[in-house]
Amino acid sequence: MEAVAKIYAESLFDLAKENRAVEIYQKDMLKVQDVFEDSSFVQFFSHVALADEIKNDVMKKAFQGQIQEYVYNFLLLLVKKRRINYILNICHEFQSLCNDYFGVKVGKIYSAYELTQDDIIKIEKAMSQKENKKVKLSVVVDSSLIGGIKVEINNHVYDDTLSNKLESLKQELLRK
Repeated sequence: MEAVAKIYAESLFDLAKENRAVEIYQKDMLKVQDVFEDSSFVQFFSHVALADEIKNDVMKKAFQGQIQEYVYNFLLLLVKKRRINYILNICHEFQSLCNDYFGVKVGKIYSAYELTQDDIIKIEKAMSQKENKKVKLSVVVDSSLIGGIKVEINNHVYDDTLSNKLESLKQELLRK
């Protein structure tokens, strides 16, 4: 399944580069991803009993004029080829290709509480300096952390949480 998504994502990405519109395509694919996060849309467009004309009509009402023409045509192709059920994987693969292209690393901030947008920007800036690349982070609230934050980027973890410090202290005390 991932191989199919990767092939389609790479094809769309090549088209985006050829048209010098990678950033526009990236924004459009985020819109598409937001819509198809609702599994009922994927089920509708994957349903074999519905004629392609009905699916295309719904696709037209949902997306035409809202996204770039080639991205819209790409969605119609997925419907026609019966590959629309791969759309979320294609979106994720496409975003990954765009992030590599723009030199962006994506990660997560784990925090015991919600962070302000200012806090997120400061953490992204600090992590960008540490990683020598632009870093974009999403927030995951995890109350088990007690306090502090943990940042995960490409399986590299920077842990400055109270729960981690307490665990380290516990291990140090048990060794003595």
